[in-house]
Amino acid sequence: MRLTSFKRLSLVFAFCLVTLPAQGAMKIVTAVNDVWPPYVTRDTAKPGFSVEVVTAALSTQGYDTKFLLFPWARGLYEVRNGRIDLITTTWYTDARSEFLLYSDPYFATNIDIMMRKDTAFDFTGPESLTGKRVASVLEYGYEPWFLDADYFQRVETTSLRSSLQMLAAKRVDLAVGNRFVMQHELEPLNLNTDDFHFSPTPMIKQHIHVTAGKANPKAQEYIQAFNRGLEIIKRNGTFDDLKQKYGLLLPDDVAAE
Repeated sequence: MRLTSFKRLSLVFAFCLVTLPAQGAMKIVTAVNDVWPPYVTRDTAKPGFSVEVVTAALSTQGYDTKFLLFPWARGLYEVRNGRIDLITTTWYTDARSEFLLYSDPYFATNIDIMMRKDTAFDFTGPESLTGKRVASVLEYGYEPWFLDADYFQRVETTSLRSSLQMLAAKRVDLAVGNRFVMQHELEPLNLNTDDFHFSPTPMIKQHIHVTAGKANPKAQEYIQAFNRGLEIIKRNGTFDDLKQKYGLLLPDDVAAE
């Protein structure tokens, strides 16, 4: 029988009481991310799917998570050097694995291709981008073929909002990023979602992980704690409730793959 939300939260609370350190004090862990709605937002009442997943998972292990909002490149630098403990949302790359420890994947995301309404394009492979001007965000986790290709023009921006502004102004042909994030970012830019659409085929399939810098002596401890907590909130239904709360129905979480 499916638990009600009240009963489910009660069970989570009870479990947290059992797993807290003997002295009753929560351990503090710091986490950082750029604003990336609906995964990470500035809304304290609805802070984002990833923020709530990380908070819920780590709380079952006796951790109180303190979140910081930094531009992506700065947050990555701080975690890499061990000054902040975790990044909330990270795509895997071989280069990052040299200095980051990765958690189990907790959600599947695509890197989609957005275009203006008057543009017809379907991604059928790297070569289909030939001759295109493509806006991409500096330091994001794109695959090597995308970063190394010379048959299209990759226009680097500092944020997804900048990419969307360039797309709207016809300074690029395509913008790449997560579908849900791009849809959320159109509103603060006063852009109409009806003026844009997506390639039916995603450009890259990715998963989201929590990461810790290998320079941090507690990196392994934090990642293992998150992995244990993630399994708990998936079993008790909290994870599914959060997915529904933030409208993340496509793509599905990795447990369903």
